[in-house]
Amino acid sequence: MSKKVVSIILLGICFLLVGCGKEVIDSRYTGKWKLESSGIGMSDGESYKETDVSGKVSLDLDIDAAGNVKELYIDDTVATTNSYKLKQKGDDEYQYDGPMVSKRVYSYETESEKANVQKNLEALKAKDNIKIIKSEQKGDEYRIELKDEEDNFVISFEIQSGKLIFKKLDKKENVLIKQTYTKQ
Repeated sequence: MSKKVVSIILLGICFLLVGCGKEVIDSRYTGKWKLESSGIGMSDGESYKETDVSGKVSLDLDIDAAGNVKELYIDDTVATTNSYKLKQKGDDEYQYDGPMVSKRVYSYETESEKANVQKNLEALKAKDNIKIIKSEQKGDEYRIELKDEEDNFVISFEIQSGKLIFKKLDKKENVLIKQTYTKQ
């Protein structure tokens, strides 16, 4: 092989490697964030209201430059870790790039709480877009891992006064969820 062909191949590999390191998410949005407030309403802004969940649940968001997102959601009955990857759709708009994987740990102490966990599990099993990968009961906990194959959300980010505004627009239901986070 001639030196020219080898040089072209090496140059092509270098360009390929440089392209692989490209940021998907603007660096302003990357890092660890803590939920401050949340609201929900119709996508056109109608019936929008702030919800008082920030004192009742813990929601941490971790975003890296490659578009990997982890959401940790903890309330009285369930701890959920959602993992998904984003792909850019517009300037500050993103969409899921593949399925969302959720790991949930339901805990219960009474028979009525156990019955509620069973109802939640049956509801998950009834959904066409949800694939349960793993489920097991350990003591007073029920662990489940699932994939959500449906891509209903368009996600957008913006920074206002140093806070991350994270918006999820449910295309199917035409509902907007808006969450405000502070940097950790």
